[in-house]
Amino acid sequence: MMGLREKCGVFGVFGSPTAARDLYLGLYAQQHRGQESAGMVVSSGGGRYGLHRSLGLVTQAFSEDTLNRLPGAFGIGHVRYSTAGSEAEKDIQPLEVVHRDRIIAVAHNGNIINARRLKEDLELKGSVFRTTSDTEVILHRIVRAGDVAPVKKIQKGLLGVEGAYSLVFLFNDGIAAVRDPMGFRPLYLGKKGAAIYFASETCAFDILGADHVSEIAPGDGFYVSEKGVEPFRLLMPPDEKICSFEMIYFSRPDSLFKGRSIHSYRIQLGRRLHEEHPVDADIVTGIPDSSNSAALGYAMASGIPYDIVLIRSHYTGRSFIAPYQADRDLSVRKKFNTIPDTVRGKRVVVVDDSVVRGTTSKKIVHLLRERGASEIHLRIASPMVRFPCYFGIDMPDRNDFLANKFPADQLARHLGVDSIKFLSPESLREVVGERTCRACFTGNYPVDVTNDLNCITKSREEHLYVRI
Repeated sequence: MMGLREKCGVFGVFGSPTAARDLYLGLYAQQHRGQESAGMVVSSGGGRYGLHRSLGLVTQAFSEDTLNRLPGAFGIGHVRYSTAGSEAEKDIQPLEVVHRDRIIAVAHNGNIINARRLKEDLELKGSVFRTTSDTEVILHRIVRAGDVAPVKKIQKGLLGVEGAYSLVFLFNDGIAAVRDPMGFRPLYLGKKGAAIYFASETCAFDILGADHVSEIAPGDGFYVSEKGVEPFRLLMPPDEKICSFEMIYFSRPDSLFKGRSIHSYRIQLGRRLHEEHPVDADIVTGIPDSSNSAALGYAMASGIPYDIVLIRSHYTGRSFIAPYQADRDLSVRKKFNTIPDTVRGKRVVVVDDSVVRGTTSKKIVHLLRERGASEIHLRIASPMVRFPCYFGIDMPDRNDFLANKFPADQLARHLGVDSIKFLSPESLREVVGERTCRACFTGNYPVDVTNDLNCITKSREEHLYVRI
């Protein structure tokens, strides 16, 4: 799929003599969550810290010399792709402020739906903003929470903040991680020896050889310092609604959710897809890389052989992450090629995890036709995307959605396929669970967005915040 893109990734470490290198590896493992910029702040305690932020991939943002200039035993990091706002270097995270000789830094995955209202309120109180990021709203609120301990600052500062946020903080003598009460975005706790880690995905622990301790529950947080690990809870009641696209597309297949690999969820989605929409064909293939597991599930359920048809270049970035449509079109052309022998004269089932704009699907169908596929049947391992997301995914305009541009009976003709079928909302719910957000498919939002809808739209148009 390439028409959506959420994502940012966060990482935190405490108690490691090689904190900067640990951050580098943790961010590298989560590069798929954001490819526009990367940053980290590292501290040795007592308010001493080093900060580096740069546009580009993790490997481009940090050199050996850069890491050597960031000594310390704890820190936080971030990889970013914006869902709204500018892409200026000033918006790269982590964001930091020194207040009364105390450092506070934050990195954020999510989207604050009442950011504009909160920002206006803060400006009336004298706050001056230096970025276009909704994350800076959180930073100002934490600073204004008073001269209290970090946990109290977080609890007080986040009270009244609405939307999606998985956050890691750095304070003078420790780090914290906290997840919004609905748990829209994932957040995990890991451990290796004396070192404590926080990450958006468990694959970041694997690269470090760290153990996956637990998922941080919605509304929960941890503060880690020399005194130990202090659990805490936000002042709002939890009601889990994690984004279903984590299982469908966003997360790496080797990451875990509820103790199961993301790969296993996608296999199950593919199996359900075949149960609902079988078709006679010679081979099944997936659009790499995120659709491979669902395609394998479809093949396993159908008995149709699975084969590799599309070869993906891994040096172009993910087109769903590209912020503008022209960039997406170019990245699709550069990204895929076919193995002609596998499709010539064959009836092909092409499994994709989702269709949003249809950019990728249409161009891939054209490639397969050129290589001699006799029939192409597109099977989508999620329902039709019809409604925008306000919780951190790049869906600013529902007019972009293919499902809203064409009636169902015209989709196949538009895409150039012999048939196209989508997974039902009921099957998706049964696979990923009831306690998930599926609003982009159903329009049933887990929170009331009507009060802030105009503000959200206006903020996007005026670049008043960046999604991170």
